[in-house]
Formats: sequence, structure tokens, C-alpha cells
Amino acid sequence: MPKRKKLNGLPHNLTRSLFGTERYYVCGYMGDWLFNMARQLNISEVTIDILSANIDPAQLNIPPLIMHIKDLQPIIQKELNAHGFPADFIVEAKIRIQFLDPTIYRKTFHCFPTLTDKDGRKYAPGRIVESAYEEMFDPFDKISFWDKFKSTFN
Repeated sequence: MPKRKKLNGLPHNLTRSLFGTERYYVCGYMGDWLFNMARQLNISEVTIDILSANIDPAQLNIPPLIMHIKDLQPIIQKELNAHGFPADFIVEAKIRIQFLDPTIYRKTFHCFPTLTDKDGRKYAPGRIVESAYEEMFDPFDKISFWDKFKSTFN
């Protein structure tokens, strides 16, 4: 029987992977894209559903974010496989993100990742503090710029 405690670090690893410096798209890291969109749309809380590759609120379901969220699903599968769990053992994987007062927290946001297994047990490491790295940019303008750039080479 696999030991569940081996999955305790997985929510933390998923969050660090999503907001790490290896996740770059056109002009910013995933933290930059999410942070700038939330600031521009005046959103204070976001929920990322890793298993369905979906973001709530729906305005944030844009290619740069969804592309990298889909990359997290194989990480879950590899961890489950490495520790002897069945592929369907994790039934829910979400990261709740809070964007705090911009006058106090200029580029910082808080992440609360949670995984739930098929027996109902939750794996939650608590608050993880993340930051935007790049200067502020208009994320909606960059998307159209990138689409135009790609179309010139097709």
C-alpha cells in the first residue's frame, strides 16, 4: 500500500512549478501574466483548476496561462506513478490565489494550493507567497501582439 504522506509536498511543487522562472511566455512569467490581468480587471481572487486546465474567473482563460497549467497535469501523474498510486487517485487539484492591496503589496500575491484524493483527504501546505518579476504590462495587448507575430510566420 503506498504511503499518502509522500504526496504532502505535491501541492507546493505544483505551485512553485507554475510560478517558477521556467514558465515564460513572450514578455513575462506566469506570475506576471496573472498578476497584471488581475490588476487590470480589478480581481482580488482567482482559482486555478489544474485537472481541467481552467481558471475562474473565465476572463483569465488565455493561451499563455492555460498552456502552462496543462503542463502541471503530467507532474501529478509522475508523482502518483512514482509512489505507487493509481492514475485517478487525485480527483481535485486547485490553486486559490489572492491579490492583496496594491498600495501595500506592489507585486506580491498569495497562493493556497490544495489537492484532494479519491478518499476525500486534502493535501494543503498553507500559504505560499509568490511575486511578479517583470515590469507592469498590458497582458491583453501582448496576446494580440503574439498572435500577429505568429501569423506572419505561418
